[in-house]
Amino acid sequence: MLITRLCCPALLALLAACSTPPGASRDAAIPVSVPERLMQDLETDFSLPPESAAAIAGNLAHESGNFLMLQEINGGCYGYSQWCGARKQAFRRFAQAHGGQQTYAANYGYLSYELKTRYASMLDRLRSTRDVHVAARTFMKEFLRPAPKTANLPRRIRFAERFLSKDFLGAACYSHAETDAEGVHRPAPCPTLKAAAAGKG
Repeated sequence: MLITRLCCPALLALLAACSTPPGASRDAAIPVSVPERLMQDLETDFSLPPESAAAIAGNLAHESGNFLMLQEINGGCYGYSQWCGARKQAFRRFAQAHGGQQTYAANYGYLSYELKTRYASMLDRLRSTRDVHVAARTFMKEFLRPAPKTANLPRRIRFAERFLSKDFLGAACYSHAETDAEGVHRPAPCPTLKAAAAGKG
C-alpha cells in the first residue's frame, strides 16, 4: 500500500509532463490563446525580444483570422502562416508526426523549423530590434511574402500592438477546439477569454 501511495503521484506527474504539448509551459494551469503561447515560446526558444515575438504573432493573426481560420478563404494555403505550394506540402508531412495540421504543436513546430533553417538570417535581425513596426514589416516581407493587395501591414501591426499590451481577446486557444458539423475539431476561442469578454458586456 505504501509503495502504491508513493508511486502513483510520481506516475501521474510523469504522465502529465509527457502529455504537455510541445512549446507549452509545464505549469500552465489554464488554457491560453495561441498568440500568447506563441509569444512565450518564441521569446524562450529563439531569444526574441517581446516586440519581435508580438510582430510574428500579429502577422500570423492577420493571416489566420486570429488563429481561428486555418484554411485560406477561396484559396489553397493552410496553417498559421498560410503555407502554400511546396511549403504547404512540407508542413502537412511534418504535421502528420505532430498531432495533425490543426494543432499548435504542428504549426509552431513547423514555424520553428523554418525559422531555424531557411530564415535564420532574418531571425538574427529580429533579435536585434525593439521596434514592433520594423519587426512586423520584416517578417511580412521576408517570411510570408503576401501579395501587395492583401498585405495590409497596418492590420498586422495593430494585432502585434494588441498582443504586446497583453490583449488576446478573440484569439483561438492553443488547447481548445470545437467540433463542426462533419465531426472535425477546429480551433476555437479560449473559454476563459470568451468569459472575460462576456463580463465586460
